[in-house]
Amino acid sequence: MEILALVVLILFSLIGFAAIFFTTFGTFIILVGSVLYAFMTGFAIVSLKTLLILLIFYLCGEVLEYVFIIVGAKKFGASNPAVAGAIIGGIVGAILGLGFFGMGLIPGTFLGIFLGAFLVELVIQRDLVKSLKAGAGGVLGRIGSIAAKVIIAIIMFAILAFGIINSPI
Repeated sequence: MEILALVVLILFSLIGFAAIFFTTFGTFIILVGSVLYAFMTGFAIVSLKTLLILLIFYLCGEVLEYVFIIVGAKKFGASNPAVAGAIIGGIVGAILGLGFFGMGLIPGTFLGIFLGAFLVELVIQRDLVKSLKAGAGGVLGRIGSIAAKVIIAIIMFAILAFGIINSPI
């Protein structure tokens, strides 16, 4: 059973790590794999305490996801409505990019963030340069959030690996 549990953990971890670049749910997938692993091994290797720590890292990553987009857009002069446009645009862009236009999740997300901030800022400010900066700031924020989530995923992997290597089983 431990081998199967380890295979499940590894699969969820690899899929979750790859998903960081495509969606906001990468670290969540890693967390789910960890919970499954803990259940499958009777919490002998990964304890509830460890799962709680992993949950905290996951939640930090989710908060950082939006903080980076907000900070990136604001640093480039976006208004609050343009920041909201970037976040909503990123979600809509991901859905449309994946399902309808076939362009893919990553380009859809980045295009959605850019267009969301750009269009809202253009309507409000009626300034093309400020609108372009707001869109670019949102995209740079998303890139920063990906980097932060990669670091969080690596920390989650290290916690899991340490627990597995040092387990008495």
